[in-house]
Amino acid sequence: MQVNTVAIVGAGVVGTALASLLREKGYTLVGLASRREESLDKAASIVGGEVRTTTAPQEITAEADLVFLTTSDSAIQEACEGIADRGGFHPGQIVVHTSGSLPSTILRAAKEKGALIASVHPLQSFADVKEAVKIISASIFNIEGDQEAIPPLMELVKTVGGKPLPIETRQKPLYHASAVVACNFLVTLVYFSYQLFEAIGITEADAAQALLPLVKGTVNNIEHLGPVKALTGPIARGDVGVIRGHLGALKTVDPRFTDIYRTISRLTVEIGIKKGTLSPEKGEEILQ
Repeated sequence: MQVNTVAIVGAGVVGTALASLLREKGYTLVGLASRREESLDKAASIVGGEVRTTTAPQEITAEADLVFLTTSDSAIQEACEGIADRGGFHPGQIVVHTSGSLPSTILRAAKEKGALIASVHPLQSFADVKEAVKIISASIFNIEGDQEAIPPLMELVKTVGGKPLPIETRQKPLYHASAVVACNFLVTLVYFSYQLFEAIGITEADAAQALLPLVKGTVNNIEHLGPVKALTGPIARGDVGVIRGHLGALKTVDPRFTDIYRTISRLTVEIGIKKGTLSPEKGEEILQ
């Protein structure tokens, strides 16, 4: 299946970045659609050139080989059903959404009109459109959905400079959970460490200066060595006394912190044993 023309419904960060990239790579942008005129005006100014915009998405989706629904997750199914009801989908099209958490099956209204359905999720965190345009092309893109839709979508991802990562639809929740752990929970853990500094009177500004280089160095080690070899610290060394000291100190600050520390430490013991610096006997002592 050949994909030449693209319509994008949703003029937020991801939709605008995709519109800009796909046009730059030679795809014909049929148009951009959004409920809000101001969003369309802003997106069109970023994409540049002549851009057709509309608040009636079926006007552009009916003309496209590929339709991207880049609305908020909560609006995807409603938008899809609205377009389907107004004759905006037809056989021979591919209709995709860009949600990381939702499966392609929420686009069933498009499938009922004969379109192929899929999801294409750039595995990246986008602060704004300008930044998204820079980094989206080097992102991993998770792809799942109708098998006939996968090859042209993989080709599109490669064309914009990304790396396709096809999975089965049933695997989508675990895929997204992994992304949440790596991205959102990292933020939570850094916040946790800031809270511990605050408990001993260190300001957030000083905490950032002290801890962020440590975080960056750890991420660099993970990138070059992998998570097992990158592990350092008292659990990796089997230093039971230090860990007892941590638990005693955490109890004086916030009981939640003790629970978090214990839960993460249990998995860290597994990593230390895999690394070979922590013996199973010491690991069991730490778990106890």
